[in-house]
Amino acid sequence: MAGEVRLRPWRRGLPLLLALLLAGGCSRLPKIIVLEDPLTAAEHVELGVAYERKGELDLARREYERALRKDGKFFRARVNLGNIFLAKKEFGKAREEYLLALELRPGNAEATNNLSWAAIFSGRGVEEALARMESVVSGPPGGRQPIFLDTLGVLRMHANRPGEAEEAFALAETLCRQAGAAPREGVNDDAPCPEEVLREIEDHRGELRRRFPPTSPAPAN
Repeated sequence: MAGEVRLRPWRRGLPLLLALLLAGGCSRLPKIIVLEDPLTAAEHVELGVAYERKGELDLARREYERALRKDGKFFRARVNLGNIFLAKKEFGKAREEYLLALELRPGNAEATNNLSWAAIFSGRGVEEALARMESVVSGPPGGRQPIFLDTLGVLRMHANRPGEAEEAFALAETLCRQAGAAPREGVNDDAPCPEEVLREIEDHRGELRRRFPPTSPAPAN
């Protein structure tokens, strides 16, 4: 229409903004300050680890999420965030993070191991996790570590494969006891097996025997 004055979008909101400011007793426009996060993604992860060690899981989660906002392909942040969800028993979210981590590093032993425990604790996706873990321990020597073999044994136990579970536990215990001894083929002597890992293996073997008691041999005729 002739003579009509059209306000640009930013001008339309200006009178309302001024009215709100005047109503609040302020006649000056506010200064808009944009704060930039000074930390790198790696520094956020380091801070998250510090919080995690102190048991402050929510603060650790915040830092890992901030790291991922800066770098969505940061593998360590992805795995650590999954670990937080696992500790908080949010198994579905933990699984999602571990799967995203495995997209970044397919077949990674650590992410596969932790994904396995999300499956074990939740009772969901055990067969898938078992297939992934079988691939890890049958791959390079690094996968034949006692902690990974122990996880494999637990997965096999939950998949109702007691004989195969005992094989994994027995090998895990053997390698754990050999760690730090004279050099042997296939044994990483630079990484001694922590005592708590050996205790876990023994506990899981005990659980296996309780779940699947050994059958007594049939009496001879």
